[in-house]
Amino acid sequence: MARVCGIGALLDPAGSAPPDSGARMAAAMRHRGPDGDGVCRLGPATLANTRLAIIDVPGGDQPLRSEDGAITAIVNGEIYNHVELRAELESAGHRFATRSDSEVVVHGYEEHGTDVVRRLNGMFGFALWDSRAERLVAARDPFGVKPLYWCSDGRRVALASEIGALLAAGLIDPRVDRVALDHYLACRFVPAPRTLFDGVLKLPPASILVAQEGGPVRIESYREAPGEPFDGLEGEELSRELAERFTDAVERQMMSDVPYGAFLSGGVDSAAIAAAMARRSEGAPSTFTIGFPGHGSVLDEREYARESARLIGTDHHETAMGQADFLGELERCVRRLEEPCGVPSAPALMALSRFTAQSVKVALSGQGADEPHGGYGRHQAAAALGLAGRLGPAARPLRAAAGLMAGNERARRAARLLGDMTDAERLLRLGEITDDGLRSELVSSRGEQAAAERRGMAEQVLADVGDRGLVEQALYLDTRLFLPDGLLICADKMSMSASLEQRVPFLDLELMRFVERIPARERVRPRQGKRLHRRAMSRLVGPAIVNREKHGFSTPYDMWLRESLGEEVERRYSPGAALGDLVDPGTVGRLVRAHRAGSADHKRILYCLLELSEWHRTFVEGEVPVEAEAGA
Repeated sequence: MARVCGIGALLDPAGSAPPDSGARMAAAMRHRGPDGDGVCRLGPATLANTRLAIIDVPGGDQPLRSEDGAITAIVNGEIYNHVELRAELESAGHRFATRSDSEVVVHGYEEHGTDVVRRLNGMFGFALWDSRAERLVAARDPFGVKPLYWCSDGRRVALASEIGALLAAGLIDPRVDRVALDHYLACRFVPAPRTLFDGVLKLPPASILVAQEGGPVRIESYREAPGEPFDGLEGEELSRELAERFTDAVERQMMSDVPYGAFLSGGVDSAAIAAAMARRSEGAPSTFTIGFPGHGSVLDEREYARESARLIGTDHHETAMGQADFLGELERCVRRLEEPCGVPSAPALMALSRFTAQSVKVALSGQGADEPHGGYGRHQAAAALGLAGRLGPAARPLRAAAGLMAGNERARRAARLLGDMTDAERLLRLGEITDDGLRSELVSSRGEQAAAERRGMAEQVLADVGDRGLVEQALYLDTRLFLPDGLLICADKMSMSASLEQRVPFLDLELMRFVERIPARERVRPRQGKRLHRRAMSRLVGPAIVNREKHGFSTPYDMWLRESLGEEVERRYSPGAALGDLVDPGTVGRLVRAHRAGSADHKRILYCLLELSEWHRTFVEGEVPVEAEAGA
C-alpha cells in the first residue's frame, strides 16, 4: 500500500478556487508523506494526498476507487481490522484491487454507506467523492487520533489533515477566534469544532461530514455509548483478561512492512507496550527515549528507560535536550502544531520523533492510558467530589472551611468545586487551568459564550454515561473531550513533522469497548489511580517497573520558567507588543513575577502564553515562514 498520511479535499462547484489549490495543499503536507503525492480532479471535487509508504511499499498510489469508479477515496491512517472486513466484503461480491488496508473504506462505503465508520477499528481521517450522490464525505476516527480540519465560505468546502494546507491553498486568512482563545486559556487546547483560527473548524472525533452543492455542510456523530458494565468479572480474572486484550491490541498495531519501534519512558505504560511487542514478535523491539541532563531521574528518565529496556530486552536508543535547545525547538514545534495545545513536552516529543525517524517509520506510544484508567489527580478529585455530593447538606461545612483558607489555592479551588453547579460544570473545572476571573483579566472578556459552549460539549458527551457515577463520568469526559484535541493532536503533529507515524494501542477500539465496560470502582480507588491497569500491566513488565512513581512524559519547563524562559514570556507580552490587543501585558507580568519569586505556581498558564505568542508570531504576524522545511 502507498500509505497516505496527509489528505486534502475541495468541493468547488463554481470553479472559483485557484486551479493549483490541490497541488498547494499537497505541498503544504509534504512532511506528512515525503514518499510522494497526488492530486485528482473529479468534476467539482479535488482530492489531494501525500504518501508515507508503510504497508506493501511498492504498491499502488491512492486515491482508491470502487470497481465502477463511482467512489474515490483518500485515507490517512490505519485500519487494524482490515483483514476481517476484507473477507466480509469479498463474500458480499466486492473485488479488491490492492492489499491496502484503506481499500476497505471504499468497498465498505459501497456496502454500508456512511455507516462503514462504525465497522472500522483504526485511527483515520478520510475523504471520498461519491459521484452517484454528488457528495463529499469525510470522517474522523472514534477517539480523534487523526485530525481533520475544514472550512466553507458558502460556495466552497475544503478539508485537510492540517490547517496549513487550507492556508496554502489561499482559502482562508489567519485571524484569531476570540471565543476559541478563551477555550485555550481555560483548557490548554481548543476543543472541536473550533480552532484558534477564525473560520477554520475541526471535525470532532467520531464524526462524519457530508457536503453537497447547494446545501449546508452536515456534521453527524457516530460516537457509541459504552456497553453495560460487567457484573461478576473482577479480581485476578479481570486483570488477566485486560492484559491479554491489551497485548492483542499491541499486536494488531504492529502491522507494518517497514521498521517500527516504540517510545519508552521510565513509566509503566510505554514499558507495557514494549513488553507486549517483545511477546508477539520474533526479534527485540526497538525503543527510543529522550532525557534532560542535569535534572535528576524525576525529569530525566533515561536511566529508568535504560533499565526497562534491559529488563524487557529491547534494542534501545536515547537522545537529550537542554534548556538552550528549547526555544528553537518550540518555534519549529508550533509551526507544525498549527494550534497551541499547552503540552510542555511537545518540543521534546518533536525532537524525539526526529531522532526516532532516523531508525524506524512507525512508533507505538503509551498515550491514552491515563484517561480511561484514572491516571490523573483530577480523577481522585472526582472521587472526592462524588463523596461530597452524596453527603448533600452535610458537605456545606467543608465548603465553608475551604473558602476561609484564602491563602491556599488548592483550598480555594476546592471551595469553588463544592459550590452550586451541575456535574458537567464540576468536571470541566477539574480540567481547567484558570478560573473565570484570571481569564477576564488576561483578555478583558467574561468568556460567557465560551463557557456555555464548553458546558454544552460536556453535557452532550456525558449524556452517554448519565446513569454512571461521577468518577466514571470523569474518565469518559477526559477520554472523549480532553484527550482528542489536546494530547492526541499534539502527538500526531509532532510525529508527522518527522514523517513518523505514531500509533496508540491503549485506544484500540476493540480494547476500549472492553475497558469502558469495567466499573469505575475497579479502575480507580481512593489514592489508587490506575489500580486495575497497573495490576494488569504487571503481568507484562513485573513489579520493579509497575511500582515506580508516576511522572509522565515531562520536561523541566517549570524550572526554566523561573529562569530565562520566564523573562522571555514577559518580554513577548511587554507593552506595545503585537499581542497587546489580545492579552493584557500587566497581568502577564504579574503572573511571571509571582512564579519566578516562588509565591505562586503559574507554570501551566505561562507555558500556554509562551506557546500562544509563538503561534501569533508565526501565523498571524507572519514573521516565521510556515512552508515545509527539510528536517523541520
